[in-house]
Amino acid sequence: MHTVGVIVNPIAGKDIRRLATAASHTSDSSKIETVRRAVIAAVEAGADRVMVSGDPHRLAERAVHGLDLPVDLLDIELRRDRSDTSDAAAAMWKRGVDAVVVLGGDGTCRDVAKGWPDATIIPISTGTNNVYPMAIDATSAGTAAAFVATGAVPADLVARRSKKVSVTVDDRGTVVHDLALVDLALIDTQFVGARAVLDPSSIRAVIAVIATPMSTGLSSIVGRLLPVDRWQPGGAVVHLGESTRFVRAPLSPGSFSTFGITEAHRLDDGAVVSLRGPGVLAFDGERDLRISADATVTISVDSNGPFIIDVGRTLAVAADLHLFETSTTSIPEEHHGD
Repeated sequence: MHTVGVIVNPIAGKDIRRLATAASHTSDSSKIETVRRAVIAAVEAGADRVMVSGDPHRLAERAVHGLDLPVDLLDIELRRDRSDTSDAAAAMWKRGVDAVVVLGGDGTCRDVAKGWPDATIIPISTGTNNVYPMAIDATSAGTAAAFVATGAVPADLVARRSKKVSVTVDDRGTVVHDLALVDLALIDTQFVGARAVLDPSSIRAVIAVIATPMSTGLSSIVGRLLPVDRWQPGGAVVHLGESTRFVRAPLSPGSFSTFGITEAHRLDDGAVVSLRGPGVLAFDGERDLRISADATVTISVDSNGPFIIDVGRTLAVAADLHLFETSTTSIPEEHHGD
């Protein structure tokens, strides 16, 4: 059975940055409509089944309500935190899902990778600082996911493995392994709080594997000094502090700050960087792990992140293979969800 998964994060696009900056809001109704379009398109393109993740806001359940389509609602225990996304990804992996449409921001995609490191995904941007996911129409995303899931379009033609930042923290004998898909930052604070990094003076270092001059967020600091393309091997590291060299960058949408740069250099694929505490580590823009002054953080850059389906390429190959054509003169049954 060829299965497409859909994971939606109900919290993505709703954090504190909407109060402190000009960040836009992604409504529940918008996410519901996006999920619905992805599901309908996946079945239209040949998926035998679509598995959608449950969530505390019941977005996926509301999205598929009334659809006479082969849709399964993933039944897992919800803890009402980011582990729901990781658990959903892990459950889909276990249940043989072939490709997953992910709705969220950088943090949501990171959570998927933590639950399913080798997932084949289409990340749709519905978060705040969206560097890893992209602005893709859900109809096209669902169609592409189904073509890859069924093998109608070979995955090795249209899916590429993304990069990641692998992190090992040794804090007084307690060892933690973690990852980021865009950037890792050391923040000079002991508070996790609302998670978003809003104080530019607190940032001590940023390591990024995707950093373009048009990025917003922590990776923008790197991107305006040493741009790193999504598919370019390696990454870059920037250390911040008192300096005579400065860069202006948007830490949040519509909010610019000046950063003093003490050091900046590129990192080859496989390169290792070490940082020392104290502080808080921010993974893909969100403060997540408090570390002591005795902590040693070892960071490496590698190309072992999730596989990302190129939607445009997939649909172009599908057209070349005549997958959109029909052999009958009758009008096929429409999938519209009514």
